[in-house]
Amino acid sequence: MVWGVSANSGSSPGGDAAASERGLQHILLDDSLPHQRRTLLRLSGADVARFLQGLLSADIEAIAVSQARPATVLTVKGKIVSELIVLRDAGGKLGLVVPSEIEEAVAQKLERHVIMDDVELALDRAPGLALVWGEGLTRAQAPSECGVMFETTHPAPGLLVVGAAEQLARLSAWAPAATAEDFTRHRVATASPAWGHELRPDRFPPEVGFVHAVSYDKGCYMGQEPLSRIHARGQVNRVMARVRAEATPDATEAIELSAESRAKAGLWTTWVKAADGGCEGLAIVHRSVARPGAQLVAAAPGGSLALTVRSGPLGDDIGMGGRHGKSATVKLGRR
Repeated sequence: MVWGVSANSGSSPGGDAAASERGLQHILLDDSLPHQRRTLLRLSGADVARFLQGLLSADIEAIAVSQARPATVLTVKGKIVSELIVLRDAGGKLGLVVPSEIEEAVAQKLERHVIMDDVELALDRAPGLALVWGEGLTRAQAPSECGVMFETTHPAPGLLVVGAAEQLARLSAWAPAATAEDFTRHRVATASPAWGHELRPDRFPPEVGFVHAVSYDKGCYMGQEPLSRIHARGQVNRVMARVRAEATPDATEAIELSAESRAKAGLWTTWVKAADGGCEGLAIVHRSVARPGAQLVAAAPGGSLALTVRSGPLGDDIGMGGRHGKSATVKLGRR
């Protein structure tokens, strides 16, 4: 079963000395991580796969068994309503993982599109979720006692674990518990945008480093046309990039950024203390400053901080055949 009460094949949790050598860690996706608590949305009926294929941005048919894939629910203008994680269990059954803070709104939006389809939806808050990550990690190494494992790239690369509380508690014997800072550091290192940080409603997926949640090949779905126009003819103005500062801000919300060439250069959305004492993070910035070495200023509480951009655009749409280059940007919809 996809909801974390049946076993999948794997090793036992005890005595895995190699696990520590690979740096395995796990963290619960709960209230200890702002905006990361998730709820399962169970789907049943003969038309589930076809229904999701025509509604979500990801290619549902391309999801293999025991795999999780990021997706979005979009507006007709191609802007994000919510992120989703689509699961396909060992038996081929599909389920959705949605942000708990907007679970009811997401379920209602999906239900409004169930017209003549044989599809039933039900929120399931009973199982918990965790993420396990580490060097060379594969599902074959996972202990069956800890829950059902799905290979995933979201909310960061690793294994998404679905299970009851007592199952997830056994993860510590295999992969030590990580801190919120460890999780954020993993996200920054892997350029993984997170709900409530980079991923926000009313943004195009390419603006927030989430283009891997979009399929350009599967055919029509809600919001597909505007994204196809971006893919074919232009670029979005804002993109995700890595940034670095010499100090960590004392803030809990995104911080506005400016540049010498642009008063409103973007938002600093994620930050975490680096091993050398500095601060690494992710930001959504104007494309004109998304280049290594660009200098930004953060209007942080207690005083401004200087930032240096450390990458080009991350998770961006490079366009058909990667040919965007210096082509003009595309403005679709309104803020």
